[in-house]
Amino acid sequence: MHTNGRTLGLGAVLIAMCYAGASQNNGAAYLLCFVLTSLVIVSLAHAWANLHGLTISAGTITPVFAGEDLLVPVTVADGKGRAHFAVNLTAPGGGPTGPITVSPLSPAPGEVRVPTKKRGYFQTVSLEITSEYPLGFLTATQRQSLAQGYYVYPAPRGAAPLPRTLAPTRQPRAGTRHAGDDFGGVRMWLPGESQRHIDWKAAARNDVLLTKQWTGEVDDILRFDWSALAALEPEDRLSQLSKWIVVAERGFETYELRLPGKIIPAARGDKHFHECLRALAKFEQPATDSRA
Repeated sequence: MHTNGRTLGLGAVLIAMCYAGASQNNGAAYLLCFVLTSLVIVSLAHAWANLHGLTISAGTITPVFAGEDLLVPVTVADGKGRAHFAVNLTAPGGGPTGPITVSPLSPAPGEVRVPTKKRGYFQTVSLEITSEYPLGFLTATQRQSLAQGYYVYPAPRGAAPLPRTLAPTRQPRAGTRHAGDDFGGVRMWLPGESQRHIDWKAAARNDVLLTKQWTGEVDDILRFDWSALAALEPEDRLSQLSKWIVVAERGFETYELRLPGKIIPAARGDKHFHECLRALAKFEQPATDSRA
């Protein structure tokens, strides 16, 4: 429980009334002062009770790049068979969701903006629950950590040009057809992959989703290698790799990622895109690799 601007105003009014009652022997001023004080005490109890029994759960969190706001879908429910009014959810450094009313039989959905400063994989979300109900003179506060994992990708920054190498390939690959590519058949569509390449004609004939594949004589592969950026600081390297991945995916390019102890083979598409960025988010530089 903590004070707000209205608390200070109320305190000034109570002091003035108490002074008027004492200096002028005014019983009405005393009575009004005691009534308002009683209301404040009752407001204190109701403010605490308004937050008691609330349960909050977080839904799936879409990854963002460092520096962007994370949107955390939450569901606020009641566990005591009571209604809760004017409940606000905030994250450290973020803005409130707006007043939420929770009824005993109807959980209330909401969305909290969480500022991000650094990349990584995080397993909990810290939220602050506040309410000024019923009179607004005092603010009741609760803090909760919600168990929900999420990724923050390195911010895509850097000025280095895309590193290109020509590599022979007859491997079928899902993606947009380029000049010189031949139809390489179809395979099962995997959840998370782009739906642009699904064979919708085949899907109309049965309930199985298939994605088209193409083969080519040569493929222009972008090789994103940690060791090729030795002149940069570790976090700057990750930001440059992140930018390369974003640019390559937007251009429907084929790319691979090479990190110390991990190689993600060349591919393209949503699944490959997020696999590479998750690897960058969770990357921990080996102790023996200072800048090399």
